[in-house]
Amino acid sequence: MATVPAAAAVRTTPLLLVAVLFGAVAAFFASQALWPLTALAVVVAVAVLAGGVWLTGKQGSREL
Repeated sequence: MATVPAAAAVRTTPLLLVAVLFGAVAAFFASQALWPLTALAVVVAVAVLAGGVWLTGKQGSREL
């Protein structure tokens, strides 16, 4: 099992915070029944999370 170095975790932390922020925005839009904006915020949050996972994997494979 590969481990993620602490430096990679520090680099992806801002991405996680951005994803959480867009998740909160999506929840707000959903509470206001603004469905198109909710969908857009969810898509952005998922894209940011996927980017963070991709960056973490890319950083880990470089060290192997």
